[in-house]
Amino acid sequence: MFERRVVFGKKQATSGDLKEPLRPAPGADGAAPAFHRRQWEDPRIGPMLRDAGFAPDDAASIVPTADNRLAVFAAANQRLQERTESFNRDMTARHGYCHALPFLVIDHKIWDGPHGAFLYTQMDLIGYDEWNVIMLAEDPQTTEACGLAGHPGFLPAVTQLMTEHVIAWEAQHNALLKTFGITASGGRDISREQYEMEKDTLRREIIDKAGWMKLRIIDDLLRKS
Repeated sequence: MFERRVVFGKKQATSGDLKEPLRPAPGADGAAPAFHRRQWEDPRIGPMLRDAGFAPDDAASIVPTADNRLAVFAAANQRLQERTESFNRDMTARHGYCHALPFLVIDHKIWDGPHGAFLYTQMDLIGYDEWNVIMLAEDPQTTEACGLAGHPGFLPAVTQLMTEHVIAWEAQHNALLKTFGITASGGRDISREQYEMEKDTLRREIIDKAGWMKLRIIDDLLRKS
């Protein structure tokens, strides 16, 4: 399906700095508003946002600073390393040997690219978390002992497919924002509660798609091993 043979010893990077996306300039408190200053000052959009329950100093209206985001990513990466170590310990206790490595369904090329900010800023998702991770064998001995599919390194076909999905999800969210009225010149067609509900549905769709892809990837790798 994904046209890539298993190559043991190659792996995705699971640490390192993520590229800083473009963001509105931070305010005096160092936090970048989720809505631009001119939107708050606009005589039509500003009252609409406040009427919807947003506020310039509300946590729901604030995008984390670069330092905060990097701290969140570092903590998530540390949790992933701890989960990997725990997984290997448990599997070694069961099977006598295990050296597994994490594989990211939505990989670093996407998170570091132009659409990564949508995932972690708008959807509150982090690629190191369990929803996006598969544990795969680093070496043939692990595959033989534990029955894990071999780690392929990168799967360009998966990256391409998931990039297309992310672009579609981002477009869907942008349309939702426009319907809500955040990017429109005035008026609001749906309530904040409905917006949050629709956004949560989209977030769940992303997580479910990653879960579905895990099964497809594992099945494909096992058939090729």
